[in-house]
Amino acid sequence: MKKTLLTLAALLYAACVLAWTPRFSYGLEWGYTGTFLRIRQHNYIYSEGARIIDNSAVWWYYSNGAVLANAGADLTNHLNLSVYSGLLGVYSRRWMVPVELRARWCPSGLASDGFIAHTGAALVFPTTTLKETAVRLNIGAGYRFLVYKHISVDFLASFNLTSDHDQIRDPDTNEYVPRSKVSSNLSEYWGVNIGAALNF
Repeated sequence: MKKTLLTLAALLYAACVLAWTPRFSYGLEWGYTGTFLRIRQHNYIYSEGARIIDNSAVWWYYSNGAVLANAGADLTNHLNLSVYSGLLGVYSRRWMVPVELRARWCPSGLASDGFIAHTGAALVFPTTTLKETAVRLNIGAGYRFLVYKHISVDFLASFNLTSDHDQIRDPDTNEYVPRSKVSSNLSEYWGVNIGAALNF
């Protein structure tokens, strides 16, 4: 009898999963970004033949912004998975185009008021400096206000970590150091973002 009940429960669960279809979503997000820390890891040989290792951290507050659009699906009544892209500022003369996969979780339900948490990972494509693909991570939380049915507004705050690559200049000639002489070239930007999102 127990085995029969377990089999029926498994079949019922499978039927529910197969019958379920995701609800597609899309939206826009605007934000203010404050970058407060830049870390550099440079290791290269300059024109005199000597090696320079520059591992430095600079605490410097820099204001910027972000405009993103997203499209995705509500995987459950509480969980949404979306792809984001647009334009975001990271630092002085550092503009990037991200392609981010972000998960949003609403304990009270996606179609209701309540707390929202989110985390995402992105490939970022710099529009300036050395145009090599880098990565960006973010984690945050906020509050969702339901406007009408599946239309909602989120007010969000998040922590962001973005990597980038510099065009390293030779300290003697002021020319760019050839890639063949660069062993390490990584910059990290730590910042916070405050924004609002309109979801459909």
